[in-house]
Amino acid sequence: ANTTWAFACIGWSNLDIFVALLSSLSTVNHSSLNDVELSQLHMVFLHFQLEFPDQTFPLAHMRAELLTAFKRQASRPSKLQRDVAAVLTRIGWDHTFEFLTQEGLSLGMAQPDSMTAIEVDGPTHYL
Repeated sequence: ANTTWAFACIGWSNLDIFVALLSSLSTVNHSSLNDVELSQLHMVFLHFQLEFPDQTFPLAHMRAELLTAFKRQASRPSKLQRDVAAVLTRIGWDHTFEFLTQEGLSLGMAQPDSMTAIEVDGPTHYL
């Protein structure tokens, strides 16, 4: 799980490697994977969907489980993000803080109706 996630993070686009790595996971007992590993595989799924839209994700049978685990991971907004959100509210930019997309991604501040989002990257930022 971790290796495929690392390849997705660097934008690797070799279909054969992804299929080989993900197919090898199909023999693993899924209950032995923890939420972090399942979450990583969900992010790999999102990468796979963008990079190889005409291909079937090798772990397609696990998609619901991957998304559920990913959504269970708590977001960790920073003080800087909270401060930016407060300033935006003060100047009249109404938004949803930590808006959760259908894909399970947490957007720092969003106006879903206008499809506008702001992400704050401070000294550290978490995937």
